[in-house]
This record gives sequence, structure tokens and C-alpha cells, in this order.
Amino acid sequence: MAVARRLVSEMETAVRTALDEATAAFFTQANLWTFLTRAAHVVHTEIRKLKADYFLVNLASTDGSKTILGESYAASSLAIVAGTKEYTLPPDLLELKLIECITSGYEDVEFDLSKDLTHPDFVGARRRTSNTAPTYFYADVVGERTLTIAPASDTALDLRIWYVSSACLFVTSTGASLKDIAAGTDELVMPHPGYMAVEQVATELAQLKDSSPDAAVYAALAQATVSRLFAAHARQTQDVEIVQGYLE
Repeated sequence: MAVARRLVSEMETAVRTALDEATAAFFTQANLWTFLTRAAHVVHTEIRKLKADYFLVNLASTDGSKTILGESYAASSLAIVAGTKEYTLPPDLLELKLIECITSGYEDVEFDLSKDLTHPDFVGARRRTSNTAPTYFYADVVGERTLTIAPASDTALDLRIWYVSSACLFVTSTGASLKDIAAGTDELVMPHPGYMAVEQVATELAQLKDSSPDAAVYAALAQATVSRLFAAHARQTQDVEIVQGYLE
């Protein structure tokens, strides 16, 4: 069955064509996969500037074990344990957007992500020595991927989190996310035409390795591709469209 997403093998072919090296000679497959991996992460970072939730995913504490960026992660790590304030978030987490309680009868429990750990209200809640019935919690992400809440709950709760993921490379057969490209059948998940920028950045990196002055050309091409993506962006706007009159 055909895969709608761009495959690594397709991008590798495009990069080899740009390098005028149809068969591996100076650039090995391992070289190009490294360049494509780095390029995918560069373009992923640029697309995040749109703030359009292209890389937003959700995970529930009831989802079992997941392979994320090659690491086994137990989704049960997200479940609230009575008396516990710190929890380990998924390894691909960049930005936590929303926490929902999915335990029956507790769906209206609120997790407030708007205040920093050092906010006086948060600090006051952390000082409580007794566990509290779950109604309202302050929550903040600290360090690499630790979620801290206050006050501590007196009840176990299952959660669903919505977060911006750093993953954009996936195993086609399993859907597991990858830290690095591992096969030509791996796929890139990115808004169109982001794959073009990935190919162009990878070509730039290859030409830098070859000390080619054309590297700057492909850097400019990549920037132009990303700029076109930004200019076409209207994914989530709720604003009323207004056409401004001439010379107004």
C-alpha cells in the first residue's frame, strides 16, 4: 500500500540528485541519513514558530507502553498517585499544552498551567502538608520533562495530556517515533511542502562536508521554502477576514 507521507528513500534520492551523485560515492547512505535527520529537526523547529499545533499529540495514562524516540515509555507514568507531586513526562515533550482528567466522576478537575513554580499561589499550594481532594491543581513543567503539581492529591487519577512533540520521523510499519533515521522506509511527518526544506537543508549539510560553495544556495532555497509555508499559513485562524481598501 502506498504511504502518503514522504519516505526517507524518496528524500535520499532527491538529495543525491541535487548532489549529482546518483550512486553512493563520496556520500554514503549513512552520511545522507545523518544529514536528513539533522535537517528534519531544523525544519521542525522552524515550523513550530507558526504556533499552529502541527506537532500536537495526546497521550493518556491508560495507553500502556509506547516507543518514543527509541525509548520505552510507560504511559502510566502520567497517572496521579495519591501524595505524589512529581511525574515523568514523555521523552519527546517540548511544550505541555493541556492536562485533562479522564477518571470517571473527576472530569472537571482542573490543572492550571498558567503559573510558574515560583508564583506565590503555587508556592503556597506546595506548602500544604496534607493531601487534598482533587478539584484544582497548579501544574508546571520543570527541568527536562518533569511535571510538578500542587497540592498533592488524596486520590489516584488517570490523565490525558496534549503536548507539542519533538518527533517528526516515524517507523512506517509501527508508527513508533524515531530520534534518528534507521531505514529508507521511515517516514517524515511534516506539513507540505516542509519535506522540500528538509531535502534542501540536507543538501546544504552535504555540500558543507564537501566544502562546496553551493551550500549557501541550498540554505537560501530552504529558507525560501519555509517562508512560503509561513506565508500560506491559515490553519487555525478564527479572525474575521477583512479586505482593506486601496490607499486606506
